[in-house]
Amino acid sequence: MAYQTAALPAFSGVRMDLCDGLLKADMSPDAVNADTRSGSLRSAGGFSRAVSAAIDPDTPLVRLFAHATANGDAFLAVSQDALYRYDATAALWRTVYLFEYGVDGTKTDFLNVRIGVNDRVLISTGREQMLSLATGANAAEPFGSAQKLSNKRCRYTELYFGRLFAAGDPEAPGRLYWSKTPGGGRMIDDWRADASSENVSGGFTDVGVDEDPITGLYALSNQLLIFKRDSLYRLLGDRPSNYRIVAVDASFRQPKHTACVRYADRLYFLTDGGLYFYDGQTVRRSPAFRALGPLLAHSDLSQARAAACGDVLYFALRSRESLPYDDLVIEYDVLRDRCMLRSGFRLADLCALHGSLYALTADGRLVVFDGSDTYDGDPIDVRWQTPRLDLGRKDVKKTLLTLTAAGSGRMRVRAMSDGGCYETVAQFSTVPDSVTEIPLRGEGRVFRLEFSSVDGGAFELEAPVTLLFDQQRRP
Repeated sequence: MAYQTAALPAFSGVRMDLCDGLLKADMSPDAVNADTRSGSLRSAGGFSRAVSAAIDPDTPLVRLFAHATANGDAFLAVSQDALYRYDATAALWRTVYLFEYGVDGTKTDFLNVRIGVNDRVLISTGREQMLSLATGANAAEPFGSAQKLSNKRCRYTELYFGRLFAAGDPEAPGRLYWSKTPGGGRMIDDWRADASSENVSGGFTDVGVDEDPITGLYALSNQLLIFKRDSLYRLLGDRPSNYRIVAVDASFRQPKHTACVRYADRLYFLTDGGLYFYDGQTVRRSPAFRALGPLLAHSDLSQARAAACGDVLYFALRSRESLPYDDLVIEYDVLRDRCMLRSGFRLADLCALHGSLYALTADGRLVVFDGSDTYDGDPIDVRWQTPRLDLGRKDVKKTLLTLTAAGSGRMRVRAMSDGGCYETVAQFSTVPDSVTEIPLRGEGRVFRLEFSSVDGGAFELEAPVTLLFDQQRRP
């Protein structure tokens, strides 16, 4: 008998791109709904209803938009055939517009603007004239006019140095429009030239060729990014007289418009080739997302959604192509450079407001991630699996004896080895500063441990964890 101990020093993130033998003990090849930000392992917080009423759409939901107003937070939702506004006074969702030609969710854009003295939200779909919705209004109105040259069916909008920029016009797929600069009686719904000065005029320019259509606009502090299907450009300058449009020399897979998110004056975007970011000069690939390469290769990102909340980026996607809604969320902690997965729901869209993450579920519920113990009543099933461990030696047999740890709640522990599988449920002690000994069984030269929730109940497993085992050289 040769008793040995080994420690799991911390819990970190998910990594799927390396074989188990090369993974550090703090990484997991298979984990979901776990929170490891403190280094310990705990159940991830869930979400609850942000508003009591749910939407009952005739067609699938595709977009969510949250924004602040003078009267509080406001929410818009889009199905494939209608625009909805949540009326907080009446506590119900109102239909404020019916789309004549339907909506493609990944080509629908929202933008908060001021037109004259009125605050409005612009909604652009690319299939009909852009819409303008005033705060609290029960009907959306067409934005712009033929007289002002702004009645375009654009898909993407952005504000840059006070002007409204728009693109995605199906009649001119490579064209970038801009409005007059607001002030002095000029408003952003006027895209005409102005005889008084080129620098206050509206206008347009063709970026590249129409065979390579514009697929997204994103403003950073000192430039406007122009995504095209096969290329990327940036507009520099603060007025038409010094505008310069320069191609960005970078190789990457093009993202969906809804899979892009701004963080710290960088633009991050998810593709099936990984997570990329634009750093102000060129496009770089995030090394951390190599960890999820196998997952991305088999997932469907055609309707991916993205949001940034605090220092965490969230990307919703479908775990397989046949699903009608996103059922998987990747959490990327930018400061820790670590990834974690969430599942157990069906989402139509994500967005962030005032440091809170909101989601629109497939069945029309507006929810907020508030750290609750459930996904609006549905259990949160947590799983964390260690790599296959040999504790530095494959030539000796290990007999698992005891796992010693501190924590709270109930936790299922499964020990898997070439000698079989042993499962037990541990109840952590409620005595402060005490530890719990969890008996284990199983023997083999390599093994792995799995920690999971019991019936969706929350638990915490504090790091480090100590494993006692018997080690013997094989005869």
